[in-house]
Amino acid sequence: MWAGDRFLGPSAPQQRSVLAMLLLNPGRTVPLDRLMRAVWEQEQPASARNAVQGYVSRLRRLLARLPETELSTSPPGYRLALDPARVDLLRFRELVARAHASDPDQASDLLLKALRLWHGPPPADVSGGWLRDTLGETLEEERLNAVEERIAIDIGLGRHRAVLAELPLLIGEHPLRERLVGLTMMALHRDGRRADALAAYRDLRQRLVEELGIDPGSELQQLHQGSWRRTPPPRREAGSAPFPITRATRWRS
Repeated sequence: MWAGDRFLGPSAPQQRSVLAMLLLNPGRTVPLDRLMRAVWEQEQPASARNAVQGYVSRLRRLLARLPETELSTSPPGYRLALDPARVDLLRFRELVARAHASDPDQASDLLLKALRLWHGPPPADVSGGWLRDTLGETLEEERLNAVEERIAIDIGLGRHRAVLAELPLLIGEHPLRERLVGLTMMALHRDGRRADALAAYRDLRQRLVEELGIDPGSELQQLHQGSWRRTPPPRREAGSAPFPITRATRWRS
């Protein structure tokens, strides 16, 4: 929690786990047993109920420093009332939703603004592994989807050289993620580098076969076939996303 540029806390990982659960459910009651699971997973001490009540009490004192924020008892648990726009994750989701309803130029800007709200893998510095195991992969998938959507839009806007500077690092972090390779192939194709686009496909196929024993999915295979046949990217209106990346497309990771 921050008040302007001043960090308020909480300092203890157990309190951060409780706060995370409340922030993920603004305005809704979070049962006490879920808060205990977030802190201790399945091995809860006999004092777990009293301990969570103590964490909530200390959180109330911290939250009292923030305007229009209230942590109240709401059987069978607790409820945190605040503006969702003050929670980074919820603000991120709101910006992504706005991007979906915007023209490509604005959508790219909104997605970039949303992605700047992320500061490392979530949820960070909480107690135990339950929150990370339950939410970490799902939240990281949300972030990657927004990254890929923003890159796809930028390719459609003719910014393929700019995205080619960032795609190698992303693929290095997620070497089996097909959509990143598909975006790389399209950006290379638009830059006139057909041989490099084909090499990107071959490298991914080799990794998939060696590590998972599978071939790339149909979307990537179609993209590869078009590159192999020297088929140029389809004609498009200015600013539209390049084939076959669409917001409805599902790519394996």
